[in-house]
Order: sequence, then structure tokens, then C-alpha cells
Amino acid sequence: MTAPAPAPPPGPVALEAKSLSKRFPIGGLFSKREVHALTDVSVTLRRGHVVSLVGESGSGKSTTARLIARLMPPTAGEIFYGGKDVLKSEPSHASLAYRGDVQMIFQDPFGSLNGSHTIQHHLERPLRIHKKVRGEEIKDRVDELLATVGLNPPRDFADKYPHQLSGGQRQRVAFARALAVEPTVVLADEPISMLDVSIRMGVLNLMEQLKEERGLAYLYITHDIASARYIGDEIVVMYAGRMVESGPSVELIAEPAHPYTKLLLSAVPNPKAAKRGVTARGEIPSLIDPPPGCPFAARCPAVMDVCRKVIPGPIVVGPNHWVRCHLYSPGAAVAV
Repeated sequence: MTAPAPAPPPGPVALEAKSLSKRFPIGGLFSKREVHALTDVSVTLRRGHVVSLVGESGSGKSTTARLIARLMPPTAGEIFYGGKDVLKSEPSHASLAYRGDVQMIFQDPFGSLNGSHTIQHHLERPLRIHKKVRGEEIKDRVDELLATVGLNPPRDFADKYPHQLSGGQRQRVAFARALAVEPTVVLADEPISMLDVSIRMGVLNLMEQLKEERGLAYLYITHDIASARYIGDEIVVMYAGRMVESGPSVELIAEPAHPYTKLLLSAVPNPKAAKRGVTARGEIPSLIDPPPGCPFAARCPAVMDVCRKVIPGPIVVGPNHWVRCHLYSPGAAVAV
């Protein structure tokens, strides 16, 4: 993929999640065992800015988005929106205003749309619930939303059912539904992973267009570091429920610091990326009984004794670029 021109400076902070953690109890009522799905994750989303959250399956990416969308409560952490910690101001459930301002787009566009209703119904419903328009204005607003996401002429799509559309068209409907309530933050959970390669670029370009036109703040979740670089202004790399590296997209791709980030880049079909790749070994650590130390220690080719004992803290390696890795601690060996 050819990356777009550098994005303008990001706007003001739209939403900030601090030290989010999520534990899922397992084994029955009297069991104390837990799955450590997410540990100490912090993300800042700014207007007109895309944060790409990258990692393999099970790394905690979707859990992060679901916590921010308040589809499930966190075990610990804070979510600041509009200057308030919404977990304290709205402890039992998110308000209608928050759910309108923070929208989520799911991975499966067919599963997220009710097959028994028309596209018109899917776009009307949020408009009515959030009281955005009324009466005869609704039809015009639906047509406007469909045109915005490139489904023209709108009336040809409004009266169809989800199964009558292609995967790319269904995902565009999902974007239109999210835009209906005029959100500030959009959480896109692998929105192109179930689409044909030939139409993925169209959806990514649509996201870029909407970001520029509406100043949206995006959290873009993917396991594909190439698309993360294409759409993202900033990349956050996750592994085993923890953030291991974060930085501006251009710098992080050009100078990856964490061995896991290098492993991800080695999977990209690019000769330059392959030269700096690392070989994976071992297994992903258990999230039920996580071992002490760095979660990547069992697979890291440059592992040291301290890696198996102490979880590394964030170490700055460049402007707005940090990594959690003992290789960058004072006196450590040269990083691979």
C-alpha cells in the first residue's frame, strides 16, 4: 500500500482511556481463577486523528474497544469524555448521549445488521432513537447518509435487505449507521478483515475521507500492520493484553523497537521489512496464570534473565515513541 500524505496535526482530545484492565472469572461461582484479558491499557483519541491498535488474535484489541464503547464494564481504569470520568458519572450504564458520541463498527457487517429489516430501517432507527430528525426529514437524511458512504443512487439501496448487498456495501451501511448519530469517536473493530482484498482500499479511503470532513477520532483495530500504517497516524502494538510499543506510524514502521513489532513486520510481504524480521519461538503465555516478567519473554530471541522476572516499564526511544522492553534499559545489550 502507498501511504497517504502526512496528516495535519491532531485536534483536541476527544476521549481518553487510562489504565484499563479487564478480568473474566472462569471455573464457576466458587473459583477464583480469572482470564487476564487486558492489563493497564491507556489510549488517547484526538479529533482528526487515527490510532491503529495492532496485534494478533487474543491480544486484547477488541476488548479495549468494547470497554471504551461501554459494552462491558472494566475491572479497573478510567474513561474520560467531555472532561468527566464517565465510569463515575454514569456508573451503571452509558447515557444515550455517550452512546451517540462514541460509535462502534464491528468486524462482520452481515452479523451486525438484522437480516429481517431493510437498510432504510437500519438507518432510520438510530435517527429516531437519538431524535436527530423527524417526520418527512428522515427519508432525506437516510438518502444523505447512503450518498455520504458512496452508495448511489441511495434509493436503490434503501429498500434492499442486507443479504442483497455485497460485503463491502454492507460495511458501508454500517459506517452510515454510525454516522447517523453524528459521533465524535468511531471505534472500528477490524472493519476490512472480512472483505475482499479488492474492496478493502475503498473502505479505508472512506474512513480517511470521513476523518478529514468531520474531524472524527478513530480507534482502528487490526491484525494487519500494513493497513494500520496506511490509515493510522499513530500505532499502538499490543501483546497478551498489554501495550508493548507506541509511536507515530512512520517512525514506528521505519524504526520498530520491540521484538514483537519486528515479528509483525516480518510477516509483511516487503523485502525491506523481511530483513529486520525475527523468528517466533515458544508459545503465547497463559492469560489465566500469566508468568512474571515480560509476556513476550518465552518467544523473544534476545531474552535476558531480567525479562523473565520483571515487567518492563515504558522507555522513550524517540519523539512520542516508547517501548516496554528491557533491551532499552540503561546498560542493556544492543537491541535486535
